[in-house]
Amino acid sequence: MTVCAILFTAMPAMADDGHLHSPRGVPNPDVLTSDRDLPRREWAVEIHAVPGAFGKPGFERNLTLKEAISRALAYNPAVKAAFIEIEARHGEELQAGVKPNPELLVEVENFAGGRAQSVETTFSLTQAIELGDKRLKRLQAAHLDASLAGWDYEGVRVQVATAAARAFVDVITAQERIRVLREFVTIAEKTQTSVDARVKGGKASPIEFDRSIVAAARAKALVAGEQARLAAAKRRLSIYWGSETVDFGAVTGRLGNGRGVPSLATLKSLIDNNPELARWSDEVGRRNAQLDVEVSKSIPDIKFGAGVRHFADTDSAAAVATVSIPLQFFDRNTGAIVAAEQRIAKAEQDREAARNALLGSLAEAVGELEVAAALLKALETQVLPPAQSAFERTKTGYDEGKFDILNVLDAQRAVFETRLDVLVARADYEKARVRVEAIVGRDLGGL
Repeated sequence: MTVCAILFTAMPAMADDGHLHSPRGVPNPDVLTSDRDLPRREWAVEIHAVPGAFGKPGFERNLTLKEAISRALAYNPAVKAAFIEIEARHGEELQAGVKPNPELLVEVENFAGGRAQSVETTFSLTQAIELGDKRLKRLQAAHLDASLAGWDYEGVRVQVATAAARAFVDVITAQERIRVLREFVTIAEKTQTSVDARVKGGKASPIEFDRSIVAAARAKALVAGEQARLAAAKRRLSIYWGSETVDFGAVTGRLGNGRGVPSLATLKSLIDNNPELARWSDEVGRRNAQLDVEVSKSIPDIKFGAGVRHFADTDSAAAVATVSIPLQFFDRNTGAIVAAEQRIAKAEQDREAARNALLGSLAEAVGELEVAAALLKALETQVLPPAQSAFERTKTGYDEGKFDILNVLDAQRAVFETRLDVLVARADYEKARVRVEAIVGRDLGGL
């Protein structure tokens, strides 16, 4: 299973509108036409539990790629933080759609400097009536804000899964290199034994035995160094699910033998699946919605008030009513409207910039994939077979007295260095493949 297949099955996917879920009780502004369609009172927003798990995962003796990515997605705090931001945006969506509160006004007149009997007290309620469908327009903008948070959440998941998969490849590579180097140690020790027998039989110089000792010791030193590299790679992988210590024994899997590289043209047609690019449709929509909000602000609201005025001198009361309309002599919100229009144009350019950046990342990743595939093919078909053959012939010639130990050690080192280079090329290929798959959102095996 590839990183993409694991990523898109590990946790619930978002809906087409960018929302991970639809909050219960929240009206959908996309199907409403005016403020009259909105509820009169504010509605309740359901807060969803943060997905994943808390605390630390248990110890796993053998960890698979699927388990590593699932752990990262379940425990990584960046993923949880991105989800919580979605819930916060839903709260702002709720707030954007509520009506302004009525105001209680109490006025007391003639209470000082005159007769107490002339005091006039007025109690009134004032309500602002928003015109221009301001509530709906605010709600539409806030709805798209929540949608953008959903896309950001998906982007964080892709980034975490990709990084965890690449770290997993580093662990596999270190494990494979240790396996090869241990074979190197075994062969070096056998060579040392063979040289020792020849020296004791008077067929070789003691210097050759010293050189074989050095070769065996160097092989053991390489194993020790690679073991340290493996320990560091395992710690780095564990960090992705928040473990400060390594909580697994080994990773299960082998580096693949894949060498296929899809064409860049084919991959370019798939980048619209990437959350970093897909989010821009909602971003442009949000900025258009924000322009509608600013235009609606240019329409003055009306305030109506009604109440009762009490006259102390006659102990009588009278009804009062007020109407307040702002006169737009100075402020028509023109500057905010111009700014909103320019930000729409900026969003279009930002979308193209994001697309160009993504295409650049894709071209770079495909280039890495091509380099690794070409190097791997050359090493496996043109370098490793003749190196192995040369070593076997040199070893046989040494046993027959035709070559000295330097020829054997050089041929032996060439074989194992080439095998290590093959592992590095395979690891580079796998990491580049993970990066390409994360960008296009597809398994390269089907392309």
